[in-house]
Amino acid sequence: MNETLNEIWRGTLTKMRAQHTTPVSYFLRDGFHDAARRTGDLPMNTLVGQTIELRFDGLIQCVYCGRRTNKSFNQGFCYPCFKSRPEADVCMVKPELCHHGDPKSPCRDEEFAQDTCFKPHVLYASLTSGVKVGITRQPNVPSRWIDQGAVAAVPLAVLPSRRDVGLLENELAGHFQDKTHWMKMLKNELPDGDLGGGASKLIEMMDERNTEGVLPDDERQRRNFEYPVQVWPEKVKSFNFDKTPVIGGRLDGIKGQYLIFDKGVINVRKFTGYVVSVHAS
Repeated sequence: MNETLNEIWRGTLTKMRAQHTTPVSYFLRDGFHDAARRTGDLPMNTLVGQTIELRFDGLIQCVYCGRRTNKSFNQGFCYPCFKSRPEADVCMVKPELCHHGDPKSPCRDEEFAQDTCFKPHVLYASLTSGVKVGITRQPNVPSRWIDQGAVAAVPLAVLPSRRDVGLLENELAGHFQDKTHWMKMLKNELPDGDLGGGASKLIEMMDERNTEGVLPDDERQRRNFEYPVQVWPEKVKSFNFDKTPVIGGRLDGIKGQYLIFDKGVINVRKFTGYVVSVHAS
């Protein structure tokens, strides 16, 4: 612990907010369950190149109900919320398993389903560690791509619901990766594959299936992303608050949801619900 550093922020970790600027602008957000009592966002780009520390004080609390918990389930839930909240249902990770309308396994929250799941969703191709096919809600474009550390992405189709787009993704994913090799992404190695060629193949596959919602050529616009990184790591060591409550060093950059230090990296989103303070000179 560096005693010469001063506390500049304290809050409950949650996914960083990102803006599509050049480079991407990042902000540390407070995920405390009571929005009225949250600490304001901390701009992170100005800290790149400086020595900073993140100090975990041992408290983990559910970002949905505020309950203290010994373990964060599914990135931010206490166990009761993990078992009951619609945001934690299996279909949020695997939308092809949507059980809406099944009397034997009813939806956890009908209002949530209508407001979140039965809204337009985008099927896209992105370039992270390779060409990836994925889905996201329409309002999450382009932040979803930035969260993955994509260097480029292109929307391909818009479908009316999460279930519809999830079933389509499940059909197409066997031909492309659907996960990012995070170490390769953080080393800034050249991604495998050609995004344009991958997107064209996906369009062909959807045409063969007579998929409705395929975007016309002029709406399939590629977006490119640059990240605020001064030094890329040659080797990637992952920090873990459960093992090391104080992490930090020189902040060399930010990509995806990772803070890249000179001695290791940390996935901020992984530690949703952890109460931490940020210290800098």
